[in-house]
Amino acid sequence: MDKIKAKTKFIFATTLILLSGCAAYYPQAVDIPLIKDKDDLRIDAGFFSAPAINSEGATAGVHWTISYGITNMVAGQIYMSMDALMRPHIQFAPGLFKGFENNTVIELYSGYGYGVGSWQSESGKNDYHLAFAQFNIGKTGISNANIDFGLGLKGGHIFSNDYIDTSEDIHQKSGLIIEPSVFIRFGGQRVKFCTKINYLWTKTVSDRYYFPLSVSMGVNLHFQL
Repeated sequence: MDKIKAKTKFIFATTLILLSGCAAYYPQAVDIPLIKDKDDLRIDAGFFSAPAINSEGATAGVHWTISYGITNMVAGQIYMSMDALMRPHIQFAPGLFKGFENNTVIELYSGYGYGVGSWQSESGKNDYHLAFAQFNIGKTGISNANIDFGLGLKGGHIFSNDYIDTSEDIHQKSGLIIEPSVFIRFGGQRVKFCTKINYLWTKTVSDRYYFPLSVSMGVNLHFQL
């Protein structure tokens, strides 16, 4: 039994090391809800992975989004993610939406995000603030498979007073970011499987300190209250 516990602790510790990438920021798996009516409620939850392309290590974690149609054209959204090292990201966004007869939906959200990043060259954690806007477009309820699909484009500005100071250079951590994303979900009227791909483009954070890609899978619940 002691050997099993020791092996379990070793595997767990090794996993955390592999996932302890020095990421300042990575693209977030925010739901593209495609709200169509007042009292539309979507709950999206799942797992994400951000592979190490530019920086060292990788990261993975969980995410969830709640989106709700407040009126026939105004919606609200809250999102949170937490990676394997317990580094959170949370954001709030009111928005406008419009549904069309051909099942096309467009949305425009604008909001504020807060998160924590950490770097191998630094002790402790470093937080950031994000002001952003996101435009979404997609289609819902396509064919007998009840498929939804679409894309989003998020643009924003990360605010941070911190700098990464290495022996080679000083890497700024404040500036503009752009995050395009695509998604598809399929299943029943109320419950669908959902997968998303999110990409991050920025000149803000040195390419040694961000993960430019994240992939997520999860479940999307839809209710008409």
